[in-house]
Amino acid sequence: MTMWYNASATTRSDDQELGVVAMSSKIKLGFIGCGGIVKGHLEHGLASFPDVEFVGWCDTNPEAAEARRAEVGGRGKVYTHAGKMLDESQPDAVYIMLPPFAHGPAEEAVVERGLPFFIEKPVAIDLPTARKVFSGVQRKKLLTSVGYMTRYRNSVQRVKELLKKQKPVLAHGGWLGGGPDKYEGIWKWWVQKDKSGGQFLEQTTHTTDLIRYLFGEVKSVYAVPVTERKKRPSFFTIEDASMVQLAFASGAAANLYSSVSTSVGGGIFLSVWGTDLRADFTGWEHTVRIESPDGEVIQIPGEANIFAKEDRAFIDSVKAGKNKGILATYEDGLRATEIACAASESMKSGKVVNL
Repeated sequence: MTMWYNASATTRSDDQELGVVAMSSKIKLGFIGCGGIVKGHLEHGLASFPDVEFVGWCDTNPEAAEARRAEVGGRGKVYTHAGKMLDESQPDAVYIMLPPFAHGPAEEAVVERGLPFFIEKPVAIDLPTARKVFSGVQRKKLLTSVGYMTRYRNSVQRVKELLKKQKPVLAHGGWLGGGPDKYEGIWKWWVQKDKSGGQFLEQTTHTTDLIRYLFGEVKSVYAVPVTERKKRPSFFTIEDASMVQLAFASGAAANLYSSVSTSVGGGIFLSVWGTDLRADFTGWEHTVRIESPDGEVIQIPGEANIFAKEDRAFIDSVKAGKNKGILATYEDGLRATEIACAASESMKSGKVVNL
């Protein structure tokens, strides 16, 4: 028996769910980093939120900042120095949207000023940076949100609820593809290990976070790198592929795969087994097919527009001064970084790394 899950039958209306209601006051937003990911957030809802005011756009490339500013009708001012933007534009909250290697100084400036912030994943390329920021977040008791948007999907929420009633057992999944055709823009630094941290840290982190969200804390990591599969330019220093085995405190286990060397049969996926279910997530949108012991099958389509949900939760929380629906905080970003750094260490040593 197959059932198609109707989200509207069990959740609030779209407007209620996303909290898109007119408010008397607006949250002033400043952006540090104005690349393509910011464009995605703006286009998928943030630009049209009626309770948001765009006051500052900061990027080392002023043309990128100008482009994002133009996408919201010219609102806000362009800067090339984060501290100046924070002091002059006086935002109520900040979006930190930087590549892995650029994290640290921006977060310190935001934390120093006691501002809530949304930060895209991964939160850092190394543990000292992430731990230092987290220490500041704790000290200042700051509201934070990390861009692990998959947590907000209806498919994920249904599986998480089902797993509460049973024990998690196994999972496998990851991000598999053939890699970039041209090494331009993001793809130039993305294939450099000291810039991106590697595919497992920068991209597969979504699946790492998802399985941690479903299965709980990771207690140990063992990883195997795969190299020399294709002819690469000299600056290509990330792994061609990797397999990362996770052991959880709950007793469950998972294997996560990453590849930029498999052009056939790849994609984004995660298969999860509990004692009384199998759930198969497929695609970026994470459509899920759930099987139960009685033969019932539930299929829940993934959402194409998921940025609006996480952005809405962040803005509502800033307005309330407390968490009003944020599902991933800076601590979750730190934990995902810990797992990725342990995997990198294991790839070098060939040994299990305990967390």
